[in-house]
Order: sequence, then C-alpha cells, then structure tokens
Amino acid sequence: MGAPKLSICIPTYNQIQFIDKAVTSALNQQFDDLEVVVSDNHCTDGTSEYLRDLHDRRLRVVQPAEHVEVAVNHNFCAEQSRGRYLTFLASDNVLVPTYAARMTDRLTHEPGAAFAYCAAEFIDGQDRRIRLERHVGGSRRRSGDDALVRFFRGSRCTFDGLLMRRECYEASGGLGIPRGGSFFKELPDWDLDLRLAATGDVVYLDEVLVQFRFWSAENREQNARRLPRYVEEIGRMFDTTVAEIVASRPHLREAEVKARKLLALDAAFGIGEVYGLESYSECERNVQRIYDSPRIRAVLALHHMRLTPLIAYMRALKLSLPAHVKEVLYQR
Repeated sequence: MGAPKLSICIPTYNQIQFIDKAVTSALNQQFDDLEVVVSDNHCTDGTSEYLRDLHDRRLRVVQPAEHVEVAVNHNFCAEQSRGRYLTFLASDNVLVPTYAARMTDRLTHEPGAAFAYCAAEFIDGQDRRIRLERHVGGSRRRSGDDALVRFFRGSRCTFDGLLMRRECYEASGGLGIPRGGSFFKELPDWDLDLRLAATGDVVYLDEVLVQFRFWSAENREQNARRLPRYVEEIGRMFDTTVAEIVASRPHLREAEVKARKLLALDAAFGIGEVYGLESYSECERNVQRIYDSPRIRAVLALHHMRLTPLIAYMRALKLSLPAHVKEVLYQR
C-alpha cells in the first residue's frame, strides 16, 4: 500500500478532556487519502487507555521510548508518518471537516510553496468562540523573502492550520531543534515558520478551517513563570534562527534590525504585567538583550514610575482596533 497524500500528526500528553474532539475531527475529514498518527508521550491521565480502544484503519498510535520534550514528540510523530503532506494538530484543537480537502488542493496547485496555512477560529475550553484570526485582503501567495520579513516581526501562522510539504519540513530540520543550547518551549512554532519560509514560498488560504483552543486560565503568577522565558526566547530566536537566515540572505538585514526594535518595544510594554514580582528584573534584562534604545529604556522607566496600568490600557486599546475591524469585515 502506497503512502497516503496527507498525514495528520497529533502529539499528545495528558489532555484527556480534549483528545476525543481532536482525533474525531481528524478522522471525520471529508478526504479519504490520509492517515492519522497519534504520538502518546507516555500519558498518565487515561489518554493511553482511550487511544487503545480506538479502531480505525487510518489511525496509528505510536509512542517514543520515554517521555520527551514537546518539540521532540512532534518530530517523533512526524517521523512515524508517511504522507506527502504533513500537518500537526494539537490534542486540544479541532479541524473543520473540509480542512484536509481544501488545504491539500491549495498546496497541490501552488508548486514552489513550502507550506500553506489557513484562517482560524479561537475558542475557549467550552468551545465558545473568542475571536477570528485571519488576514484582511483574502487568500494570497508570498515569496519566501516576503514571508520571512513578516515572520521576523512575529507575525505567525496558527500552528494547527499549517500544511507542509514533507520534503520542506525535512529540509527545514523539523520542529524539535535545540537552539542556543535548549529547545524552545514558548516559540517552537515561530521557529518552524521561519525555517520553512527559508525553503520556499508561503500560501495563505482565507478560510476558517481550524479551531484553536485557549483554555488555561491566565493569571499574574502564571505570567510570572512564562514571561521571562517568552522574552528570552525572542532574543534567542534572533540570535540563532534569524541570524542564520540573514547570513544566507544579507538583503534581509535591515528587516531583521527593524523587527528587533519592534519586538523589543512590544516586550517592554508587555512585561509590565509582572512588575513588582521577582521575575520582572529578568524580563527587563531579556528585553534589552533583544534590542536596547532610549525609547525602550523610557518605556521600562514608566513601569518603575507605577504607570503600568495606563500603559496597559493604551496598549489594549491599540490592539483591540484591528481585531474589531476584522470582526466587522468577517461577520458571519
């Protein structure tokens, strides 16, 4: 039996509350030429037992030799798959039934494109819609250079809506690559976007074909743990992946510097969420490692002046406008 056209890879660890919806959405695709590969990262919450009870000729359950890093489990799952096209589905997210048919058709008709991605609906833990994530202007194809400039600035794809050519995924090095001595925990998808765009063009399909779930409660203590790592990883991304890309494409140097300034400034505003906590000083150092300038130091000084609430309000107002415009344009 030949390789299927598409592999839907579902790496999972202890998400029994959502795994059924993810696997069911993969198996319910209106597309026959596919396989679903689930990598059970030694779950302890009943997920393994649930998977053992599933019986479908298109489904294979695999398991690494031991519990591994999230990114490594993604790579392992991909290595166990056989499809010419490859997509990852997190075990708490859901594919629309037409995802496979629409995305494979689009990529098939776009030779030279490394991957395609689609619009997404963001939902909460109870499947309630939060907002849409899509680009104004409709479907399009961008050259690898144009896509890289956007990705330098932190413009990413909703990971579960990303369909890759296997040869491009393998040429990129895959998802689980140590960068600067360790795996990315917060930004592995951004890292992969960058490395994939270095292998070919990028196609966007303006159709909502995936539901991406936000279900963990955000709070100040959680941010205190994640923000230092998040900001550190932005700097490490520029020092490793972005630096490698620019070394081979020096004409993108100016775009890289502009992106550093933009993301450092954005991070300088954002770390006010943890001002006063022990982790704040680490966040501040990491911001200045991304890029240091009088303007960034001025923003950091505002936190010390206890003006963080005002900054947060103005920032939220600025970010809410494009989201509102999209909601108006794409009302259904």
